[in-house]
Amino acid sequence: MRRIYLDHNASCPLRANARAALVATLEVALGNPSSVHLEGRRARHLLEDARERLAAIVDCDRDEVVFTSGGTESNALALLAAGGGPVLHSPVEHPSVLRALAACGGGLPLPVDEWGRVDPGAIARTDGGSAARLVSVALANHETGVVQDVPALARAAHAAGARMHCDASQALGKWPLSFRDLDADLVTLSAHKAGGPVGVGALLVRKGMAAHPLLLGGEQEGGWRAGTEAAALAQAFAAAAEEAVAQREPAERRWCAWIGALRAGLRQLEPALRFNSPEDAVLPNTLNASFPGRPGAVLVQRLDLEGVAVSHGSACASGSRQPSPVLLALGADVQRARGAVRFSVGPANVEGDIDDALLRLGRVLREVAVLG
Repeated sequence: MRRIYLDHNASCPLRANARAALVATLEVALGNPSSVHLEGRRARHLLEDARERLAAIVDCDRDEVVFTSGGTESNALALLAAGGGPVLHSPVEHPSVLRALAACGGGLPLPVDEWGRVDPGAIARTDGGSAARLVSVALANHETGVVQDVPALARAAHAAGARMHCDASQALGKWPLSFRDLDADLVTLSAHKAGGPVGVGALLVRKGMAAHPLLLGGEQEGGWRAGTEAAALAQAFAAAAEEAVAQREPAERRWCAWIGALRAGLRQLEPALRFNSPEDAVLPNTLNASFPGRPGAVLVQRLDLEGVAVSHGSACASGSRQPSPVLLALGADVQRARGAVRFSVGPANVEGDIDDALLRLGRVLREVAVLG
């Protein structure tokens, strides 16, 4: 039985060109990029080449790219850059944002509509918001795929005297992404969401911002992140990002067709199903749906046995039978939030995968009883 991977928002399989770049760099980058000898200079050249290529892809200057270990670290680094002031955020942010805020006293949640979108005007209206130093709202939600109007949010944040942070981890290669057009001050990226390796990401930092490092040690990455840089991972990240962005438009057409077929097929299988992803201003590869009376975690486990990989919500909450905190924040009841399943297509899929997955899901739905 061929497995069908419909969990690209959790992690996109490593692209062939990223794998090739990783292996090639490991063979030649023998030194520490901070060392002045030949081997160190070679590693430095590869690191800076990756930085320049990534900057070109996301439309920023090369010295605005800070390499990190991934999206979680980039988010924590961005929140630290708030300088100790209140942080306004949407209540549907990734756990790496919400838990970091909770650990340091919590932030000020912004109201959202039924899809989780933030009204830019809410920034000025939020009690205590006048003292905010940072607004943190993801470009695309990790569970529902809903896309926010980040440029408008950034304008409202700047008008209120705050900086704007945007977690764009889910957007690279799936949605148009320009650091300049977003007008944000800090933007989070994660390599493995776009087909790069796990263990590397970036924080885009607007020029002129003072560094507030999480890790203390050397002065790597302009003082933003101490520690020896991973030139091979950076090269693989740049290679994956280049391919993902170059192929985005034709891939989007395929993904939209597949998601449309999935919507129609799910509705036939379960007429009472509730979609948690809208049909517009949403990632083209993502569909979140709730199955009334059926626990999403159980459906995910049974689909895995049928050879279909999906998620109950964020990969960070994998295995949890708790209701989706994102859907609860949207006003969903516990049953709807507990019954959610996220489907996300991507480069690992081929024509026919959706039809096959729907057949397997039909078997699962017949086997998993509806709870009273």
